[in-house]
Amino acid sequence: MKVLGRFDVVVAGLGPAGTAVLWHLARRGFRVLGLDMRDRGSLWGKPCGDAIGAHHFERAGLPKPPAAVIKNPVKAIDVYAPGLVARYRVYGEGYVIDRRGYGVWLLDDAINRGAEVMLRALAVSAVVRDGRVRGVVVRAGGVSGVVEASVVVEATGMSQRLIRGLPPQVYRYEPVDPRDTNIAYREVAATEVEVEEPEVLRIYLDKDVAPGGYWWLFPEGRFEVNVGLGVQGGRGHPHPRLLYEGKLRPRIARAYGLRRISAAGAPVPTRRPADTLVGEGIVVVGDAGYTVNPLHGGGMGYSFYAARLAAEAIEEAYDRGDFSARGLWRLNVEYMRSLGGKQAALDVFRRFLQELTNDDIAFAMERKLIPEADVYDVSSTGRLKLSVVEKIVLAARGLGRPTLLLKLKTVSDYMDKVRELYKAYPEGPEGLARWADSVRRLFDEFERKIARGA
Repeated sequence: MKVLGRFDVVVAGLGPAGTAVLWHLARRGFRVLGLDMRDRGSLWGKPCGDAIGAHHFERAGLPKPPAAVIKNPVKAIDVYAPGLVARYRVYGEGYVIDRRGYGVWLLDDAINRGAEVMLRALAVSAVVRDGRVRGVVVRAGGVSGVVEASVVVEATGMSQRLIRGLPPQVYRYEPVDPRDTNIAYREVAATEVEVEEPEVLRIYLDKDVAPGGYWWLFPEGRFEVNVGLGVQGGRGHPHPRLLYEGKLRPRIARAYGLRRISAAGAPVPTRRPADTLVGEGIVVVGDAGYTVNPLHGGGMGYSFYAARLAAEAIEEAYDRGDFSARGLWRLNVEYMRSLGGKQAALDVFRRFLQELTNDDIAFAMERKLIPEADVYDVSSTGRLKLSVVEKIVLAARGLGRPTLLLKLKTVSDYMDKVRELYKAYPEGPEGLARWADSVRRLFDEFERKIARGA
């Protein structure tokens, strides 16, 4: 097959994760090529709430969004219990952004720094020679060929186009359980009625509307909203578009009046990260590596951070001339022992929440079983501040539902155990299989005690 070019690094997929890797590598002076099957106007087109905390940009070493792509500043998030009787308000600085606008802005900056880009170009498969990924088969404009590289970055999202077919000795692929996904559907719409407190995002927990997920209303200004829902996969729930059109849109239309601007849906992983984000000559970031927040499915912030660490690991591999899994292993150690451990702990909490009934959720929020002040800590640290003493005190006050109280204590214990296990992520590939086995056993043990109908 014809060789189309030779680069230091090829990045397949130019969503948030891939574009961020491209930007970091171009900034470091690498000869890097970005590929994407979409055109310029469709980049970063995956439907989501388009909201992101301001701290994610600093942690990922990325420039903050320019004013032109900030649709709305965010000061807080309101989380509503089923029935809307209880509400938690969680404060934090952030933005609702024009995702495509930020994506193109970041991509253009990478190009100005020397990156090359091929759009409407499909990354068909990875090229493997001598036990290592050596490039990508690309199809563009009816022409197919190979782009060679020392390192390939898999950032094709849930399609996982490059890693699905790799031999296990090249990359230890871990397919996603459908129950560890949410199928999201959202609409961006103009409103006839002004939205109150446009700087506050709204999340609603209601299993009748969004089974195994939640629905949201994120203002994009005083007269525009991003509204949608996510439904847990693998459970036979109705399609989210049917739920949206039948249960949610009429409610929002009555309150605000809606004129649809755009609508779309997509699957989202909602689980702990893949056991490894590197293989022989390949690095995996974004949805392809499950770098997401399991509670709300937000992937931009986690993907940005993984992208920064990926660029650092690739730079170190080049300095050593070692593009093997061992040479790229720094990405695993840095991610898993920090954000990955928190992500895995939140996966424990997510599984617990998905098994609760609307009555359970309303009961817990109305009685502040998790104090409102601690909600942000749960999401930001992956730690649930509960103790046996607190449970005894709560039970002694006659709050009822002792089983739920005991489950909360179990959840807290397992979140701690998972975080500790991720702090002990192996120093090299030889320890991966045993460590991954320990992770699976711990999650299986948790589920036998508390989750998925156990």
